[in-house]
Amino acid sequence: MSLPYFPMYPTDFEADTSHLTLAEDGAYNRLLRLMWMTPGCSLPADEAWIMRRMRIDEATFNDVVKVVMDEFFITQKGRLVSPRLAKEYQKTDLAHKKRVAAGSKGGSAKALNANKTGSSKAVAKPYQPEPEPELIKREAKASPKKAHRLPENWTLPKQYGEWAIEQGWTDQSVRFEAEKFRDFWVSKAGRDAAKLDWLATWRNWMRNSKTPKFSAINGGQNGQPANKSKNRMDAFIAGARGAAGSS
Repeated sequence: MSLPYFPMYPTDFEADTSHLTLAEDGAYNRLLRLMWMTPGCSLPADEAWIMRRMRIDEATFNDVVKVVMDEFFITQKGRLVSPRLAKEYQKTDLAHKKRVAAGSKGGSAKALNANKTGSSKAVAKPYQPEPEPELIKREAKASPKKAHRLPENWTLPKQYGEWAIEQGWTDQSVRFEAEKFRDFWVSKAGRDAAKLDWLATWRNWMRNSKTPKFSAINGGQNGQPANKSKNRMDAFIAGARGAAGSS
């Protein structure tokens, strides 16, 4: 039987999902709830099964749910898993079992004392519901600083730029978006960067970008970036046109 309550840390959640659209945020929440209620806190890595349980069609799955799955979940032994959710489930389940065990011991002790003192003259009162279990309190001690998502000297990988150009973006717009992408993720602390699917994250970023694909940016003329921004954005040209870049 799955645990009936769901620990939630709004600050951590918002830090990880602030770039998602409303539809993607809703899909991510529904996946987490479905995973929490499924034995083992994981889902079958079966797209048809997931579409049926989430009550969506194939188009919605491909446009919204698949993007979220690629970014936040991993596949292990044919099961879809959220590492963070699995960790929280284990902690919550352990705390729940400890409370159950403590309650059982307390009941046994009271029964033993009642046998020693004889029968009680107390009158039974109406049933009182048990209080809601408290959420797991986070450790008070300071945790070590987590790794930044991207290093300061990050440059756009070759395949990122090629993919964006195939979608209709100009070199200039790709470099501009790459700079924004880097600045955003350098400032975000969270999961180890090595565990995040950066290509899927980049594609999601570009799909939701408000930057024009074809017009000049930051005051540039004839489709060229302004001199003020040119030096900074030239660092990303390697990824936009296939020159050597980070892999």
